[in-house]
Amino acid sequence: MISNCGSDERGRYTGGQAGDQTGREWQVIPWYNRPWNYVLRHPDQNVGNLLAELARKAAQNDKIGYDQGGRTSYWKQLSAVGYDPSKITVACEADCSSGVAANIKAAGYRLGISALQNVSKDCYTGNLRAALKKAGFQEFTDSKYLTSDEYLLPGDILLYEGHHTATNLDQGSKAVAEYTEGFKMASDGIRWWYQYKDGSWAANGWYWLTEATGGTSGWYLFDEAGYMLTGYQKDPDGEWFFLCPDKGIDEGKCMATDDRGVLWVPRDYDFENHKFIL
Repeated sequence: MISNCGSDERGRYTGGQAGDQTGREWQVIPWYNRPWNYVLRHPDQNVGNLLAELARKAAQNDKIGYDQGGRTSYWKQLSAVGYDPSKITVACEADCSSGVAANIKAAGYRLGISALQNVSKDCYTGNLRAALKKAGFQEFTDSKYLTSDEYLLPGDILLYEGHHTATNLDQGSKAVAEYTEGFKMASDGIRWWYQYKDGSWAANGWYWLTEATGGTSGWYLFDEAGYMLTGYQKDPDGEWFFLCPDKGIDEGKCMATDDRGVLWVPRDYDFENHKFIL
């Protein structure tokens, strides 16, 4: 299924009333061949899943309709309600490309990803591909991605450049979801968590993470919910440790003292002798 914003209540592109009078201005429909000539996918499937959620909710809310003349009013209302389309209660409008752009921006604010936040609300089908590639999306042009939904993932953006765009909502029968391993910013914009390629995450204990956040390796402690801890913390065994509280590439790393008592962030760990290498 795809989330498709295609025309106003009269089957036209401008001049309609705000909101979705027919329930079909922005709707969830089966995949169809527009034809599409590009599929754009964010490498982090968490982003894709959220884009699919936002696109589905927008299609299900009849306060959101289609009109090229008021195409950015959807973004105005979306940003006003905390980036959740289901909470919009004021009639507003989008078109295919401004709706996709607004949802991408919303995902950026909810996940703390500045590259997505910076996607312009004024994107149109002629420049959307360039804008999304700049924001980190991958481009697929193989026929298997363009001629059926079998290889599509949630949140994939379908593009017929210069004409139309829509959002794929479901995982195809031959598609495999892959997650980008690394630290992820929590929706509160403050805390961090760590996800692996299989979708699992670090939680409730110590983890030795290599090249984490673009820096050096180190020991990190995560709470039961999977959030990285900083400062003085008691681990699951009841022992106290000091975890780097400073923002930056060393944030959260376990700190130790050398023979003189100077505080250091260990750069490696000697597993055979069970000691930090400073």
